[in-house]
Amino acid sequence: MDALIRITAPLTVSVVSHGQAAVVTPLLLELDALAREFDFELILTENVPDAELPLPDLPNLRLRVLRNRAPQGFGENHNRAFREADCRYFCVLNPDARLHGNPFAALIDALPEGLGVAGPRVEGPEGEVEDSARHVPTLARLAGRYMGRRFEADYDPAVPRQSVDWVAGMCMMFDAATFARLGGFDERFHLYCEDVDICLRAHLDGVAVLWVQEATIGHAAQRDSRRRLKYLMWHVSSLLRLVSSDAYRRFKQISAPRHS
Repeated sequence: MDALIRITAPLTVSVVSHGQAAVVTPLLLELDALAREFDFELILTENVPDAELPLPDLPNLRLRVLRNRAPQGFGENHNRAFREADCRYFCVLNPDARLHGNPFAALIDALPEGLGVAGPRVEGPEGEVEDSARHVPTLARLAGRYMGRRFEADYDPAVPRQSVDWVAGMCMMFDAATFARLGGFDERFHLYCEDVDICLRAHLDGVAVLWVQEATIGHAAQRDSRRRLKYLMWHVSSLLRLVSSDAYRRFKQISAPRHS
């Protein structure tokens, strides 16, 4: 892993590349354009050894690069980026996200007293609202969604800002103090459910978890767990870890009245 020099920034954005230049390059160019008018830094983690990303010209972007010696999981990569950052806010962003304007400013502005977790409205290729804000998963809810082929959000996108059980890891804005206090993502989850787990722990910590319609990003959901056995097994393993966790049990207890 490359050594980094700390540079204080109001916002650090963490993106993990998996050796797919065609996926991440459009996002890098959008971030570079945004950097002309909004102050942030980007930490880009190259997660695939021997697949160094050919970076485009990015004259405006404060960019730092981490290169892994071996592939790491979602939580490990973003936790490492956070440890190297010196920032007031920390945003996790998928490499296949596409910016619609400046989602970061709206997410930061939505956090009450600057504390908590916020996620944007996520739109698919046809402008449809994706399921990036959900109720805490249960076996009954998951069965209903998959059998009914329902992939929309569990909350009303007409409400500008609202408290939700969890927001998806494709874009999550944290204040740095909350992320540090929670200990970051639980690295025992390899790829799935890290986002659910940290949002439940945020609720238990007494800070907001919000879905913010003023902030919008584009995204084409891959849903690899429905097409590839390895990803399906990771998904099932993570769900079992989640539903057997102390955070899940405690959140279910305190949220039972509003979910009844």
